[in-house]
Amino acid sequence: MSPAKDRCQEDLDVNPPEARISWLGRLLASPEASQLARQGRRLIPVEMEELGSMRKGIRSSWMILMAVGLALAACAPAASAPLTAPGPDGGPTAFSAAVTTQKPAPTVLPVPTATPAPTSLNPDGPYILFEGTEGIWIANPDGSILTRLSDTGIGPADLHRAISPLGDRLAFISASQHGPILTEISLPEGASRALATLQTIVPEDVLNDPLTPQAFAYYAITQYDNVAWQPGEGRHLAFVGAIEGPSSDLYVYAYDTGEITQLTDGGSQAVYPTWSLDGEFIVQFGGRWVPPFGGAIVGYNQADGAWAVRLADGEIITQPAGVKWPWNLVGWLDAGHYLASEDDEDCGTRNLLTVAAGEGEAATTFDGCFASYAALSPVNDAVLISSTDCEACPLGEGTFLLMPGGSAPQAVLPQRSWGIDWLPESGAFNVYPLGLISNEGEMLSAPPVADASYHPALSTQGFEAWEVIENQQGRVVVRSPGEDFRTILETDVATMVWDPAAGSTLLIAAQDGILYAASPPDFEPRPVGDLGSRVSQAAWVP
Repeated sequence: MSPAKDRCQEDLDVNPPEARISWLGRLLASPEASQLARQGRRLIPVEMEELGSMRKGIRSSWMILMAVGLALAACAPAASAPLTAPGPDGGPTAFSAAVTTQKPAPTVLPVPTATPAPTSLNPDGPYILFEGTEGIWIANPDGSILTRLSDTGIGPADLHRAISPLGDRLAFISASQHGPILTEISLPEGASRALATLQTIVPEDVLNDPLTPQAFAYYAITQYDNVAWQPGEGRHLAFVGAIEGPSSDLYVYAYDTGEITQLTDGGSQAVYPTWSLDGEFIVQFGGRWVPPFGGAIVGYNQADGAWAVRLADGEIITQPAGVKWPWNLVGWLDAGHYLASEDDEDCGTRNLLTVAAGEGEAATTFDGCFASYAALSPVNDAVLISSTDCEACPLGEGTFLLMPGGSAPQAVLPQRSWGIDWLPESGAFNVYPLGLISNEGEMLSAPPVADASYHPALSTQGFEAWEVIENQQGRVVVRSPGEDFRTILETDVATMVWDPAAGSTLLIAAQDGILYAASPPDFEPRPVGDLGSRVSQAAWVP
C-alpha cells in the first residue's frame, strides 16, 4: 500500500463508513458524551467515533439497543409632555427659561407596571420544541407555558426535519405493540393521529429472532431518519415502510386526498428520504444487512446506492455510483441539484459532486480526499470541510471553506475538526471542538475553555452561550457583545437555545429536566418548567 493509502487508511480505520454521520448536536448531547467530558476526556478521535454509535446506521451493540427499543415498544413607558405650570386662565403655560430662582416642580415618573405573564401559547407563534426519548414539549419563545405534546420522542430523527415547512405539524415514526406507526401531531394544539402502520410486526418477535427479513426491514424503518416534508406548503410527506412487502420501501402521503402511494420496491432496504428544493424529486438511499453478523451492527453493512424518484410520474433515476450512504449527501443547492461526497475505499471520503437528481449526472466541485466531515450553509451554499494531512488530501490539515462559484477553498482554521454541523438557530457552523464559524468563514464564537466547551448557542443579538465542563461539573457561561464570559448557572446541560422572537432570552434544558430562562442584563437563571427528563434536541417553530 502506498504512503498516501497508509495515511488515508489510518483515517479510514478511525472513521469507518458506518460511523461517519456527524449530526454533532445530538451526539454531543448524549449521556455518553457528557460522561466522557466529566471524566476530563477529550472526545477525539476515538471517543467521537465510539459515541457515533448512537447515530443513524452506526456501529454499537445493536442487540442491546434493540432489546431496549423493543421492550419500550411492547409496553418602556410613553414619553411625558413638556414640563408646564398653570397660566393666568388656568391653562398650561410652559416654564420660561428666564426664571432662574424658582425651584422647578419635580417630574413625576409613572410607576412601571410588570408585563403580565402569558397564560397560553401564542396563537400565531413562534414556538420552541424540545424532544427527548421520553417526550416532546412546546413552549413560547421565553419558555413559558411549557406543554407536553407526546410521551415518546422521535427516535433517531432530526427534529428540524420532522417539523412541517409551515410549522403547523410534526411527523415522525413512533413505536407500538403492533409495529412502527407514522404519527402526526398538530402544532401548537398537540392533537395526534396515526397516518399509517408502517409494518405489521410484534417487536418482541424481532428481539427473539433478529436475523429475519422482517427484522431487517424493522431496523431500516426505526433506526434511520425516515420522514421528510415536501418543501413549500408540505402537501406531501415522504416516508419509508414495509406496508406492501418484506423490505422497507419509499412511500408518499398526499394531504389533499389522504392517499398513500408506494414509489419504490425491491430487495434493498430504503432509508433517509430527502426532497429536492422544488418538491419534484425524492432522493432515497438503500442497503442490506448481510452476513457475517459477528460484529455489533446497528445500521446496514452493505450500501446499495441512491435513487431519485420523480413525484409526477414515479420514474426512478439511479444516482452516481459513489453516492452510497446517507451521510454522503451534504445538502441541496438549488431546485434540482444537491452536493454529495463519494465513498472511497482508500481514504473514506473523496470529492464533492454537484448532482442533478433528475438526470443522475454529476460534476466535480472539489477533487481529492478529506476527513469525512462536511456541512452546507443554506444561507449562501458555502461548504465547510475538514481535511487531514495526507498525500491524497490536496488541502492538507485544517478546516476549509468552499464558496459557491468554483473559487479555491479558503483555510479557516489550521486544525482539522472532528465534526461539522450547521446550526439553524445559531445561523453558524458548529466546528467541534474549535468554535462557531459563519457562512463567510468568520469566527463568531470561540470556546471559552479549549477542549472543555460544549452546546454552543449564538443569538440573533450577538449573545453567546456555552456549557463548560471541568472537574466533572458542568456550568453555563454567557457573553454579551464586547464583554467577557461569565458563569450564570452551575448545572449539567442537555441542550441550550436562544429565543426566536427577541433573541435575548437563553433557554437552558438541564439534564435533570429543569428548564431555565435567562435574560439580559444580569442573565439570572429562573426555572420556567420541568421537562421531566433529559432532552436531546431543541428547534424553533415558525
